[in-house]
Amino acid sequence: MTDDSTTHRGATPVDRAVTARLDTYRDRLFELLAQPSVSATGEGMEAAAPLVGSVLDECGMAVTQVETDRYPLVYAEYVPEAIDDASAVPTVLFYGHYDVQPPGDPAAWTTPAFEPTVRDGAVYARGAGDNKGQFATHAFAVDALRAADAFPDVQVKLLVEGGEESGSEGLREYLGEHPDELADVDLVMVADGPRHAVADRDGTPAGAPTLLYGNRGVLSVQLDVRTANTDLHSGNFGGPVPAATNRLVGLLASMRADDGDGIAIDGFHDDVAITDAARALVEAIPDDSAAVRETLDLDGFATDDPYYERLLTRPSMTINGLEGGYQGEGGKTVLPARASAKLDFRLVPDQDPRAVFEAVRDHLEAREPGVEVRYRSSFPPMQTPVDAPVAEPVRAALQAVWNEEPVELPLLGGSLPAAYFRTVPALADVPVLVVPYANHDQGNHSPNEHLDLDCFENGICTTARLIELLAER
Repeated sequence: MTDDSTTHRGATPVDRAVTARLDTYRDRLFELLAQPSVSATGEGMEAAAPLVGSVLDECGMAVTQVETDRYPLVYAEYVPEAIDDASAVPTVLFYGHYDVQPPGDPAAWTTPAFEPTVRDGAVYARGAGDNKGQFATHAFAVDALRAADAFPDVQVKLLVEGGEESGSEGLREYLGEHPDELADVDLVMVADGPRHAVADRDGTPAGAPTLLYGNRGVLSVQLDVRTANTDLHSGNFGGPVPAATNRLVGLLASMRADDGDGIAIDGFHDDVAITDAARALVEAIPDDSAAVRETLDLDGFATDDPYYERLLTRPSMTINGLEGGYQGEGGKTVLPARASAKLDFRLVPDQDPRAVFEAVRDHLEAREPGVEVRYRSSFPPMQTPVDAPVAEPVRAALQAVWNEEPVELPLLGGSLPAAYFRTVPALADVPVLVVPYANHDQGNHSPNEHLDLDCFENGICTTARLIELLAER
């Protein structure tokens, strides 16, 4: 399986260093992938951070393991010896995470989730694309620049957290202390998510180099409804006695607009702020919605609005799961006493997850005083101005390595904790850019997650080229 990318290798001493050392980089990546690191359950987490630190140390970076009340972060930096005054040179901070999603049903994996296996030019393992294979490219780029004796006058810092998949509590704790080591950062870059998919000549989706100026936020909520103190016989009690499942379905429906797509909650949209420049980027995104529909075997979309306008400029509500009543074989005429639902709201700038939660809670409690509305987790949305000058070397690095003009999007459809960097006073106005290296079909969070090895190699070369270009600004 490939991402149909046109590579540009061997043209510089750094490219040649990457090629010469690629087997070592793959071995180190496979070590990371073989180590379970599931933050939701704690599986393998104790060993994961030291392993990450050892890999970064092997790349010549000075490494510190930062303890938190949750899971450790790994902070690493490289300052070329020739730099006399670090404050006078550019400083880039690369962010990533070493924790992964639970693998889920083992039977859904062709090969075990924590036994990295190469098939059709890709490595299959949990965390291959999300995010071990992506954050590791930055460390390997440092190693390749050093090996080629080509490291420019740039400070490189790398921050790898262990809780992104479960709320980033450790990262927030660390950033809340306003760490001095981040005070001189000029650019925060995140390699996460899949590259943007565009339709090639025959309509097949293929990945394109991608530059994003932020990410959507997310708010996860759980609703619990209780009516009676026990399940009841629907014939003996149904009608006068309410069913918790009926009440829950009514509550969920009340949050949907009449058109079935919008969100009908007072105050929900109050802080939405999409700039004209961001809208212009959205309008320029190639329309590949027909390929998306065919690939996913959809009978239609939820709205007639343009695909990327709906995805990236307006918030959404998704019912992630429902529970209540009888779920076994056959039928059971039960009147359920309890029902629950898990939801997520994807948010756009400048929505505040806490304010949105309060609006959701007020809406539901006004209609069902007995409902319990529980806040589960959130990431705020984040956007860097799309005319940020530092985007130019990022764009140029992508063009040079992938040999293709990058697609630019105002936001990543998924959610990242990038907005928390803005809580550090020294980083309040620092650009945060998202540049995914993984193939468009990486399957992150799904069985058989994988990273195309071409994308892995090109990611290393892209980071190395960016570091070189930052020195030329």
